[in-house]
Amino acid sequence: MSQSSSLVRSTFILTASIFITKVLGILYVIPFYAIIGGERNLAPYNYAYNPYTVMLVIAGAGVPLAVAKYVSKYNAIGAYKVSQKLYKSSLVVMSLTGILGFIILYLLAPMIAEATLAKHNPLPGTDAWSVKDITEIIRVISFAVIFIPFLATFRGIFQGYDSMGPTAVSTVIEQIARIIFLLGGAFLVMRYMGGNILLANEVATFAAAIGAVFALLTLWYYWRKRKPHIDQMIEQDHTETEVGYREMYKEILLYSIPFVIVSLCFPIYLIIDQFTHNRGLDMAGVPVEMHDSLLTMLNLTTNKLVMIPTSLASGFAISLVPAITKAHASGQIRAMHHQIRTSIGLLMFLTVPASLGIMVLAAPLYTSFYSFDSMANHILYYYAPVGILIALLSVTSAMLQGIDKQAMTVWIVILSLVIKAVINLPLIVMFGTVGAVIGTAIALTVAIICNLLVIKKYAYFKFRSTVTEISQILLYSLLMVLIVEIVYLGLIQFLSVRDKWDALIILIICAAVGGLFYGYISLRTGLAEKYLGGRVAKLARKVR
Repeated sequence: MSQSSSLVRSTFILTASIFITKVLGILYVIPFYAIIGGERNLAPYNYAYNPYTVMLVIAGAGVPLAVAKYVSKYNAIGAYKVSQKLYKSSLVVMSLTGILGFIILYLLAPMIAEATLAKHNPLPGTDAWSVKDITEIIRVISFAVIFIPFLATFRGIFQGYDSMGPTAVSTVIEQIARIIFLLGGAFLVMRYMGGNILLANEVATFAAAIGAVFALLTLWYYWRKRKPHIDQMIEQDHTETEVGYREMYKEILLYSIPFVIVSLCFPIYLIIDQFTHNRGLDMAGVPVEMHDSLLTMLNLTTNKLVMIPTSLASGFAISLVPAITKAHASGQIRAMHHQIRTSIGLLMFLTVPASLGIMVLAAPLYTSFYSFDSMANHILYYYAPVGILIALLSVTSAMLQGIDKQAMTVWIVILSLVIKAVINLPLIVMFGTVGAVIGTAIALTVAIICNLLVIKKYAYFKFRSTVTEISQILLYSLLMVLIVEIVYLGLIQFLSVRDKWDALIILIICAAVGGLFYGYISLRTGLAEKYLGGRVAKLARKVR
């Protein structure tokens, strides 16, 4: 297999596994919502998961990629003993990091709970969650931190040997095992164990540890199969290359820190929302019994729907970095510009109509996935377009890594986090829960503009044609929204968005009309052929 074919195959495998995992991560919320009984009952799960995600990124993100990079680097020169020394020590280091992360999250749980809740204890006559409840569930999920860094590093070792299959398979198995345990455990608690809502949430959060164990078993299976071949490679090492641990981990940390900070961007956005939302609503005079439900809508239920179109961005980022890095390093400016232009255009071609479609169909979409709630519909309406910004930030940050401007990426991310932290509370006080969405949109916009300016200056990229293409995409998407809105207004004369089945019928019909219109006009004007290539050329000729 040629090097280019191997790269395409590896990228496809990883992108497919990420996409499947993200789709499963979105869909499981539907039955979980039904089992647990609504937004208020989902609040403890939501409160625990965001700090857990941040701790995971700090404990493990970046190091697995660095391990993959350096195992691959030394294997390329035949220094297999060095790569063995690296991956053996990295597994020990990341195991210790996992234990340390668990201890930190466990001890910080009371402070996180107090920072999250506007009221340290629920007021008499309300059903709000207490600091004790949230502390308890954060401590339950902290056990999963023990396993995840080790798991991520194990995957990095396989990637260093250019073996993407184990990473892809273990990622999907981890998600499936987690979801089965989560749904099954929550169902048993709610149906047969007295319906204890906090216990059901604790079981659901502990599912993260169960998923990690299954993923580790999967990787161990692959390792046992491939170890004889790796042992043969080590025996053939006659390079006598020596690298000290200090030098090795200095390089790994220098490579990892920028990636960790970039990876922390979105989780910290959610943490900022979690720490300011309830306090802002309290300052605005919103009843405390509404806080839990509103934050769950913001950071869990609507967030999952917004992430449907943005799930493509992760796959783009993975494939972009090596392609742009190669073109940039070899001085192939025209090829690099083509990569940048095509990636931005294709991402916008897919995410803009999807995000605007979610916006216009917010009410039937939310009802179909969960249940009717006018406030949730309102939040989703404003949150949906932010998905475009989330996808753009992911891809443009990957481009900066590709042109070797990781340090600038770090400062841009830090700037966006500072902006979000400063403006979030005042916006929530002024606009309620939607204020947090506005804060995210402003912070993302600033970061994207900075990324684009860096790309323009250091990649010598001119955005004139890209702006024209995006304007065309936006125009077609707005025409699609207009058509969908007309159909939607007609359907609600006969069907109710408050009823789950009626809402599903409205959603299917409107989505079909919007998809057909956007597909037709994209084929008719050649836009689809431009981004999707020869696969749609034959269909385009038929349409014309």
